[in-house]
Amino acid sequence: MSGNKMNSIKTNTRVNQLSFGSPNSSLELEQIALEPLAAGNVRVQIEATNINPSDRLSIYGIGQYRRTHVPPRVPGFEAVGRIVEINDIDQTAFHIGQKVLVAKSGTWQTYVDTLTENIFPLPEHLENGYACQLYINALTAWAIVTKVAKLTKQDVVIINAGNSAIGKIFAQLSYSLGFTLLAISSAPERYPYRSISVLDANQDLQSQIHALGLPQPNVAFDAIGGKRGTELIQVLHNAGSYINYGTLSLAPYESDFFQFMKQNNINFSTFFLRNWEESIGKVTRKQIFAEMLEHLMENQIQFDVARYLPLEQYQAALALIEDESTRLQGKVILTM
Repeated sequence: MSGNKMNSIKTNTRVNQLSFGSPNSSLELEQIALEPLAAGNVRVQIEATNINPSDRLSIYGIGQYRRTHVPPRVPGFEAVGRIVEINDIDQTAFHIGQKVLVAKSGTWQTYVDTLTENIFPLPEHLENGYACQLYINALTAWAIVTKVAKLTKQDVVIINAGNSAIGKIFAQLSYSLGFTLLAISSAPERYPYRSISVLDANQDLQSQIHALGLPQPNVAFDAIGGKRGTELIQVLHNAGSYINYGTLSLAPYESDFFQFMKQNNINFSTFFLRNWEESIGKVTRKQIFAEMLEHLMENQIQFDVARYLPLEQYQAALALIEDESTRLQGKVILTM
């Protein structure tokens, strides 16, 4: 089955990453002719896609991204749009005009062709700036909390990067699921959740926990690594669990980190969304996404949007994010 709408569409506008390095030298905007839709695929007209830290890491070729996302490629890992063509005679789960989340590499373009296993149906009422954030951060947070750490109301969790997008999701999940959260932030005065204890990243963490009369955490989620990781693990209760899911510092763990881990019997693990997806399979991934979306809707979990910019202004959007003097409260969203 194929949608008639595609007969008038000739070109696709996309950001092409030609090499690793600075966005100014590695990225270019181009228009290419659309190929016929391959059998078994759907074509989604993208309406909004966001810029995540993982997008920037893949552009610069940092860490695992140098191996797993080799140029030439189109950046972007999640987007929201509408199905405009279906080339699968057996496909009855989706229909032309349906609003969907696209969860795959290459979303910084006007049209994305993909297998249906990479698209997720969305409620019509969801605003695009919200909808396009439902995968990388949201599913990572949901999977870590409910499937990996399997938190209960007895757990005390400490996180760094508390003011980050995913840090704010952890905070809201602590309300809806009932675990206790301690959040570390380099700008505690801007932390938005008054009922959650926030620690200053630039002060001794254990001293603050003691001074505020807070419980000792038994679980830690680390987004930063490096020296901040050492500071984080040293406040964990003996035999606690430590999950690293990011390396915003771009620095490895110090020897003191591993020494403390061994001496205090800390259960250390890493979480990469791509690896987790592969371990559970595509069918289970869709089931867990649906479970997460229902919880987010019922509990009114919010995502922040800092700015909307058209795809053509992707360089200005990246420059805005990289400007350390700019304090963005939310994601920068590229619109089509």
